[in-house]
Amino acid sequence: MKTLFLTGGGGAIGSAIKDLFLARGWKVIAPTSRELDLSDLDAVRTYMQPYLDGFDALIFSAGRNNPAELGKLTVEEIKKTIDINCVSVALICSLCRSAFEKRRNGRILGISSLYGNISREGRAAYAMSKHALNGLISTLALELGPSGILCNTLSPGFVKTKMTLKNNTTETLSALERKIPLGRFASVQDIARIAYFLCSEENTYISGQDIIVDGGFMAGGFQHL
Repeated sequence: MKTLFLTGGGGAIGSAIKDLFLARGWKVIAPTSRELDLSDLDAVRTYMQPYLDGFDALIFSAGRNNPAELGKLTVEEIKKTIDINCVSVALICSLCRSAFEKRRNGRILGISSLYGNISREGRAAYAMSKHALNGLISTLALELGPSGILCNTLSPGFVKTKMTLKNNTTETLSALERKIPLGRFASVQDIARIAYFLCSEENTYISGQDIIVDGGFMAGGFQHL
């Protein structure tokens, strides 16, 4: 039985990923935010110790998004967002690296965001963290590729979740949907299916890529919203 370690398993996308992997026969270790505070790096080190030899794949779906302009965020809020969305990823990958290299097989997937590729007001801390995540995972692809480990990020565009509905007005949602060539937001299952493929044995050669899943939105050249 293959084993997945998943952060953010309680979120909309994370839950869909967890359900799909379980349905395909994987064992999934997905600590809740109460069980593992990703902004507490000492707690992350402690939590991971019993598991360092046991993963076929790591998926990082946890994400903190605090919409606000840069001047309205405290340094502590910015740091917490970056720690959860990126620094904890670097730490967990570092802790698991030796085991992956010994096994000469494995998959690492970061769930990034369209905001790791384009700009939007009020997403400074979130965008910083997702740009950093993309850079981290692409670097790991270079370093771990010789050991047979495939590392990618998956960047959803606009996904129909409670958070999306909460953080945007009805007018904004309608305007965004009109800019998507497929005419709809992604479902969480759309994202989960691609995550599964990237972490499965069917993916034998995709590594170092940021897979943008946006229904064609970026094809229109929308670099600013």
